[in-house]
Amino acid sequence: MSGTEIPDAPPPDDSTQSGLVRFALLAAVGGAITGLLGGLFRLSLRETAQFWDTFLLWARDAGGWRLLLPVIGAALAVAVARLTVRWSPEAAGSGVQRVEAMVRHQLTAARLRVIPAKFIGGTLAIGTGMALGREGPTVQMGAVVGTEIAHRTGMDPHDRRTLASALAGAGLGVAFSAPLGGAVFVLEELDRAIRTRLLVATIIGSSCALAVAYPIVGRSPVLPVLPQSPWEAVHLPLFVVLGGIIAVLGMYYNRLIIWNLDLIQRWRGWPPEAKAGLIGAIVGALGVAAPWLVGGGEILADRVLNLDFALSTLMLLLLVRWFLGPLSYSAGTPGGLFAPLLVVGATIGAILATAVNAVLPHAGLSVTGFAIVGMSAFFTAVVRAPFTGIVLCVEMTATTALLVPMLLAAGTALVVCTLLGSTPIYDVLRAKLPAGQLH
Repeated sequence: MSGTEIPDAPPPDDSTQSGLVRFALLAAVGGAITGLLGGLFRLSLRETAQFWDTFLLWARDAGGWRLLLPVIGAALAVAVARLTVRWSPEAAGSGVQRVEAMVRHQLTAARLRVIPAKFIGGTLAIGTGMALGREGPTVQMGAVVGTEIAHRTGMDPHDRRTLASALAGAGLGVAFSAPLGGAVFVLEELDRAIRTRLLVATIIGSSCALAVAYPIVGRSPVLPVLPQSPWEAVHLPLFVVLGGIIAVLGMYYNRLIIWNLDLIQRWRGWPPEAKAGLIGAIVGALGVAAPWLVGGGEILADRVLNLDFALSTLMLLLLVRWFLGPLSYSAGTPGGLFAPLLVVGATIGAILATAVNAVLPHAGLSVTGFAIVGMSAFFTAVVRAPFTGIVLCVEMTATTALLVPMLLAAGTALVVCTLLGSTPIYDVLRAKLPAGQLH
């Protein structure tokens, strides 16, 4: 049961505490369990998505009344996914904000039943086309694993939070095959601190998690791209422009997410499962009309990075995904925000590069390069964790040639967001939790 906790006293200096080896071993065990859960979750999503793609193709080929079957199927799947939240209210939405609230002493740790609720609900919702990320469930599953191990081994409250936070980062690493990104996420976003025990648990937990997950999901980068040419100094002002544009768009994207959540909360008379089912039906209908536009976003982001889309196609993609992600999140099913926002960021970057190349044919901008920078900058604008976004994008694309443009665009986005007074999305979502909002 969630509730407010009384902060425990700060621990003594980490480096002098006893039991560090035992703590590291428990982090290794927890990391292995998180890697297994995260790997199986990714495998489950992959198989479900393949089945759903086949089902959509069959319905489109058959035509007639059979076109309604994916709409009905998606509605039922999303409704059942939302039903799992009745059984485990902590499983609603991303889960990242709940982990942050737990680390900050605002909520008690989620119960063990969150793991099957996230696994089943996430598979049903994301697997049938909802624009939700797999990282939210794996982050929260990792945190619950850490909490459970700490509880069963008699750790003090501080070490419980430390292990839960570290394994939450391991869950993020497994979701994107980005162990370093998961570790940076812990230090920059979750704990916002560096301590010996936290570093030990984070490094060991993430490495063990990926060691277990790799045989299940493979070692390939999530978003492989061709080797990128080194950036040119003459293009750097464009990355500043990109960062500024993305900062403004990120502010409005955050507002759209909250607006959708508030709208669903104010919609009285329907049970949450029915409202979620309606959203699922809308996504299912879009899947019938344009199956390439729906889903968590990994395949779509890969296409933006590697295919030569026309400017009009990119604009359509941005328009649809701009609204689809917040709409999907408002259903309250298990599922995260990271993957969908990466698609939006990549598309914005690709649009800018494509437009400049159309106006100035000799500019020779790399659309892939600008898309990668757009991903990391939009992550910064929405989440306000620039280093996490940059490291995640570097690991997902396996390219380091764009580090300077990524830093420049992210820094610009950070400055503009601060000047605009834009609040990071998880700060807003976390502030809603004590008021009983379960998203």
